[in-house]
Amino acid sequence: MQQDAQAKAQLAQYEDELARKRGESEHQKNRERNRELVTLQEQSVRNQEAEKRRIQEQIEGERRATEKYKANLEKEVEREKALAEAEGRIKENRENEDVNRRAMQLRLEEERKKLVEAINTTFTNLGSGTLALLTDKEKLGTALAGLTVLALGVYSAREGTRVAGQVFSRWLGTPKLVRDTSRRWFWQRGASATKSSQQVKKDFSDIVLPGQMHDHVRALAAVTANTKSHGAPFRHMLFYGPPGTGKTMAAKRLAKTSGLDYAIMSGGDVAPLGGQAVTQLHDMFDWAERSRRGLLLFIDEADAFLSQRGQQQMSEGLRGALNAVLFRTGDQSRDFAVVLATNRPGDLDSAILDRMDEALEFGLPGLSERQQILSLYLDQYIFKAGTVEGGAGAASSRGLWQRFSSMLRGRSSSPDQIQVETFTPEMLQEAAQKTEGFSGRELAKLMASMQAAVYGSAQPTLTHEMWHRVLNMKVREHSQRQAFLDGHHTVN
Repeated sequence: MQQDAQAKAQLAQYEDELARKRGESEHQKNRERNRELVTLQEQSVRNQEAEKRRIQEQIEGERRATEKYKANLEKEVEREKALAEAEGRIKENRENEDVNRRAMQLRLEEERKKLVEAINTTFTNLGSGTLALLTDKEKLGTALAGLTVLALGVYSAREGTRVAGQVFSRWLGTPKLVRDTSRRWFWQRGASATKSSQQVKKDFSDIVLPGQMHDHVRALAAVTANTKSHGAPFRHMLFYGPPGTGKTMAAKRLAKTSGLDYAIMSGGDVAPLGGQAVTQLHDMFDWAERSRRGLLLFIDEADAFLSQRGQQQMSEGLRGALNAVLFRTGDQSRDFAVVLATNRPGDLDSAILDRMDEALEFGLPGLSERQQILSLYLDQYIFKAGTVEGGAGAASSRGLWQRFSSMLRGRSSSPDQIQVETFTPEMLQEAAQKTEGFSGRELAKLMASMQAAVYGSAQPTLTHEMWHRVLNMKVREHSQRQAFLDGHHTVN
C-alpha cells in the first residue's frame, strides 16, 4: 500500500510538472504571437503613413501642375486679348486713315497761311521802314553811326576782356610748372627787417640736421635775409643727398626765415612738355622776377632735365629747357634765388654746376639726429594726436566751420587722443639704434605707422608690444628696399 501511495504521489508530481511546462510553453507561444502582432501592427502603421505621404505628394504635385496650367492658360488668354486689341486698333486706324490725312492737310494748310501772312506783314513793315530811312538823310546817318558805335563797342569789349585776362593771369596767376608756392597776391609786403643770428636759430629750432650742416643752413638763411634787406643779388644753391634728408624742408624754411616767397617745381614735369618746356620755363622765371618780396625757386629732381648735354638720349626739348635755365641764371639776380635739389649731382651739366654759388650735401642722419627726429615726430604723431598740433592727419578741427562740416559728414571733429603705456628714453634710444640708414622721411613714416597701428586697434593705446612690432616691421621693410636698390634681393 505504501508503495502504491508513493507511485501515485510521483505520478501526480510528474503530471503537475508536465502541466506546468505546458503552461509555460503556451505562455511563451502567446508572447511570441503578441510580439508578431505588434510588429505587424507597427509595419501596417508605417505602410499607412508612407501611403498617406505618397498620396499627399501626389495631390500636391497635381495641384502645382493645375496652377501652372492655369497660369499658362491665363497668359495665353492675355496674349490673345492683346493681339485682338492690337489688330482692332490697326483696323480702326486703317479705316480712319483717310479721315486723319484730310484733317492733317487742313491743319498744315491753316498753319501755312498764318506763316505767309506773318512774313508778308514783316517784310511790309521792313520795306516801309527802309524806305522812310532812305528818304530821310538825317535818320540814315544816325542809324549808320549807331551801328558803327555798336560794332566798335562789341569788338572793344571782346578784345579788352581778352587782354585783361592775359594781364591778370600774367601778374596774379601761378605758372603751370609751379607745384607749390607761398606767393599769393601783389599786395604782400616787400622787404623784411634784417634778422639776428638768434632769430634765425629760433626759426630752425624744429629742423634736425647734423651739427655742421645745421650751422651752414642757418648761416645761409641769415646771409640771404641780409642780402635782401641790402638790395644785393642773391646766391644760387645746390642741395644734394639721398631722398628724404630734408632738402625741401630746409629750402622752405630758408625762404621763410629770409623773408622770401618760395615756389617748388619738379624736374620730372619738364620732359613731357616737349617744345613747350622753354616757353613755360621763361614764364616761370618772369613770374619769379615780379615777386615783390623776392622768391626762392626750389627745383626738385633737377637732374631730370639739367643733365649733361653729351648724352645721346637728350631730346631737343630738354636741350632747349637746359639752355633756358642757363640763360636765366647766367647773371646773379636781385629778384630770385635758385635752389637745385638732386640725388645724383654727378649727372648735372657742368655749366649748371658752375652757376651754383653754394653746394650743400644733406646726408643721412646719425644716431643723435635720429633720436632727435624720432622724439620730434613721437611728440607730434603720438603724444599730441587728437589736438590741434597733431600730425599725420590726426589733428583736431580748428574752426567752427570745420567742426560743422565734420558733423554733417557723420565724422568726429577730432580723432581720439592716444594713450601711451609707460614710455622710457631707452625705448627711443633703441629705436634710434635699430634705424641706422633711415632718412628723416622714413623716420617720420615710422611714427605715422605707429599712429596708424594704434588707431587700427580696439583701444587707442600704444603698448610696448605694438611699439616693438611696428619698429621691427619697418626695419625689415627698410632692409628689403635697400636690397632692391643694391640688386641683391631674391624671391624664394
